[in-house]
Amino acid sequence: MENKIKINKSYAKFIMQIFIMIFAGLVGGCAFKTFFESVGIIPTGLSGLSLIIHNLFVNSNIEIPTSIIYLIINAVIFLIALKVFGWKFLLLSGVGIGSYTLAMHFGDFSQIFNLSTESPDRLLCVIVGGLLMGLSIGVALRFGGSTGGSDIAGALLNKFFPKIKTGYCLLGINVIVIILSVTTTGNFMIGLYAVVSTIISSMATNLVLDDSKQVVAFYIICDKPKEIADAILEKFKRGVTKIDAQGMFSHKEKTMLLSLIPKGQAHEMKKLIKVIDNNAFVYSSTVTETLGDGDFMKEQSIFKNKVNISQNQIKSPNRYNLLKKPKQTLKQSKIKLRKKYFQP
Repeated sequence: MENKIKINKSYAKFIMQIFIMIFAGLVGGCAFKTFFESVGIIPTGLSGLSLIIHNLFVNSNIEIPTSIIYLIINAVIFLIALKVFGWKFLLLSGVGIGSYTLAMHFGDFSQIFNLSTESPDRLLCVIVGGLLMGLSIGVALRFGGSTGGSDIAGALLNKFFPKIKTGYCLLGINVIVIILSVTTTGNFMIGLYAVVSTIISSMATNLVLDDSKQVVAFYIICDKPKEIADAILEKFKRGVTKIDAQGMFSHKEKTMLLSLIPKGQAHEMKKLIKVIDNNAFVYSSTVTETLGDGDFMKEQSIFKNKVNISQNQIKSPNRYNLLKKPKQTLKQSKIKLRKKYFQP
């Protein structure tokens, strides 16, 4: 029964991710079509590269929509990425790319805002468009997918050239697009607009992603430490540290629990503590940095630690008997530990 509930929850989560990918793609595509292409501004990334190629075809009297060019470029990258990334990421990214492409083609709302290539508010378009595109990219990445573009291309370049960091790959792609936008249009201001849009988009993306990575430290002084600790371990799969404390006014012995929880789960943490011990004194603070091994709650961590100890013993020069048949001995130790820790 519990397995069925877990499977249903995973399916519901995956379906929710798909809808979020669709939403993020639609927002990003509409932002590109409305605030960039309609006013003649070329952003960075593969969407900007697609617009440059589109303009070159238009100059040659060949009309190919920017959305089609963007879809073709991403399809090529997608086929290469099939051998590199997991199916779930690619499926979610495929949904994001599809919705982004549709919005690029049909999501032109420039008439509502009275925008055109002669619009005097081009800088405002860059700010709003860059903000919306950055937020859409951040939301897509936060929920395990992508809207396509230079994100996947940069990750692929990093896979083939590990010495070059993904950030530098993305920077290189954007620099190339900016240079091409200036050379093809002959307008230096177009390049400056692209730089501004990149900065704003990156800040918006980081705003979404950094918020999801923030951790909150909860200090819980309570009378039911065992119940609260067990609930945190079960619900959040996070480590809990017990600290002995004493009230200096009452001189009563107290227990304080310390646990680090992702910021997105902080509200659930507060509710959990209140349900178990309504009289618990709780205060929290944002953690700016953590050092050391944080894999305290990995599944089967006890078993893995014991196996590591066995491996170290086998490699030790003092364990001559174990060194004679290391593979067989290690296998026997694993079987023994499984029986000890994971069988009733």
